Amino acid sequence: MDSRRRLFLKSLLAGSAFFLVENFNSNGLVKITMAAGNGKTASVPVFTPSFTPGYGFPQSVASGDPTPTGAMIWTRVDPEMVQGISTNQFDSGLIQWLENPNRSRVNSSVAEAIANGQFVMFEVSAAENFSSVALRGYAPIYKDFDNVVKVDLDGRLLHESVYYYRFITRFGHVTKTGKFKTLAESNSTPDNCRFAFVSCADYTNGYYNAYRFLAEESLDFVVHLGDYIYESVGDPNYQNPLPDRQIKLPGNTSKAFTLEDYRTLYRTYRSDPDLQKLHETHAVIAIWDDHEFANDTYYPAVAPDDSPESNPSRRLTANQVWFEYMPARLIFDASKGFKDSLKIYRAIRIGNLAELILTDERLYRSAHPCGEGLLGERYLADGCEKMNDPSQSMLGVATSGQRDWFLNRVQNSTAIWKIWGNEVQYTPLKLFGKYLNLDAWDGFAGERKIITQELKNAGVRNFLVITGDLHTYEANLVKVDYEQDPDHAAVGVEFMVGSVTSSNLKELVEQAVYGRVSGSNPIPLPVLQEILNQITGPVLNTSDVVVSEAIKKLSTLVLLENPWIKLFDSTTHGYCVMELAMNKAVCTAYSVDTVKSREAKKYLLWECEVPSGQASLNIVTR
Repeated sequence: MDSRRRLFLKSLLAGSAFFLVENFNSNGLVKITMAAGNGKTASVPVFTPSFTPGYGFPQSVASGDPTPTGAMIWTRVDPEMVQGISTNQFDSGLIQWLENPNRSRVNSSVAEAIANGQFVMFEVSAAENFSSVALRGYAPIYKDFDNVVKVDLDGRLLHESVYYYRFITRFGHVTKTGKFKTLAESNSTPDNCRFAFVSCADYTNGYYNAYRFLAEESLDFVVHLGDYIYESVGDPNYQNPLPDRQIKLPGNTSKAFTLEDYRTLYRTYRSDPDLQKLHETHAVIAIWDDHEFANDTYYPAVAPDDSPESNPSRRLTANQVWFEYMPARLIFDASKGFKDSLKIYRAIRIGNLAELILTDERLYRSAHPCGEGLLGERYLADGCEKMNDPSQSMLGVATSGQRDWFLNRVQNSTAIWKIWGNEVQYTPLKLFGKYLNLDAWDGFAGERKIITQELKNAGVRNFLVITGDLHTYEANLVKVDYEQDPDHAAVGVEFMVGSVTSSNLKELVEQAVYGRVSGSNPIPLPVLQEILNQITGPVLNTSDVVVSEAIKKLSTLVLLENPWIKLFDSTTHGYCVMELAMNKAVCTAYSVDTVKSREAKKYLLWECEVPSGQASLNIVTR
């Protein structure tokens, strides 16, 4: 077998494997070597599309974690059409045999499984019409993992190139065509890199207009910073689903707890045409925040709004389903327990221009420092001594090696730009002299200071933080000492993106003023009501003027009390685009004018520049 034409499909599931196929031969068959040493082969036909693209694939396709020579590609086959194989049908020796034909034998049932339709064929091409095929192979449909297919193409494609891909079943069902772009070679410096970042997309709260506009952007990839799904589907305290966006969970609860509950969420979210279009058009690099499991979660698998007790089974379930549906180059092993079953923190290099360093700020983090109550403990709190304790860790200094990994990765990166994919607000956020949100890094101020001081001591330059979670747009200077350090002593710049659909502070004010129930609030309603009492006093009349004045006063107070925050807007939804060049980084924020109707327009919110070598902000447009 010509190793240059082989495709090694690495398994993402511990104890199982993908396999290798040869190049096409003249009679239209693909030869698959079935056993080591004896030369036996089996032939299977090349699958041919015969159905309308998309039929049989209700969640369409997706790609993610691009490299200079590939990406992950993903689909899910309708189990009513095809039932896949079990992960225990093929042993891990298959990978060893592919690397060394004399080491072990390949399970001879592969050809039979292909003939039975339990594998799909995939094709990758530089041509959208697949007139020529760069790669073709077979991958198993894993029924144990909700009938998904995940293929790692890394090592087989050309750098900085656009590729199209599709999956075809034995019976002729074919997916829609997906597209991704490979990254720059590790030893090269591309002229630019253009990517977008998003977060917080409660399906029940609105339409994914931001995703639709994002799919139209010319990008190298998209970063999703978490809250891709919400575990809650109809909590009357903060959700009021649109009539056609309601979700009914199999467990008949308002929150996901079981395997089928979480799978139902992902299946439903990924049925949305705008989210499908995003995944069909761009590779997505994803991490999670809290709602992929439960609100404000912390180690060890505690969901404080649901129970003060650890729930490792629920956490492990949430991990598994995230793994099933995200096209991420990660390994899941349920036998290791919830903490070690899946490690999502990782780094992605874009030549010498940039390194994207992604962290996990939920699985390992400490409990909230001042208590698990809402008003005065988690939110709008005076603070407490434990906030400044270095062992109070967001990254899990006692439960993982993530902090050391992160610092080493940033400090030793030779890329021009160091981009931190960070879930929750890094810079302080105060209001009335109190800490607005101790679920963010303010609750871990001691660790924050250690990290920022070490980066400053190491002379790290061009450090950018991209952040989600608060459903708010911000542009902030990162400092060691926020009370004493002048702006020119900043270590980096943080850009926060507003939500895709989840309620922002303006909508939360409307909820308080009009008595409406908005969706997935950034802070609890009682906290906002206390803020309004201090800003406006008792609300005596209900009007848009009252709402407008309240949000204006709130925004003004935020900027006054937090001078490191240079831009603040919590009135809209959308996404951010980051364009990196050798001499500067440009971050542009876009908003959509509504999430309550599919008829939406896109607007430029603001644009900022960060000069290379300077931790400073130049506001170009607002």
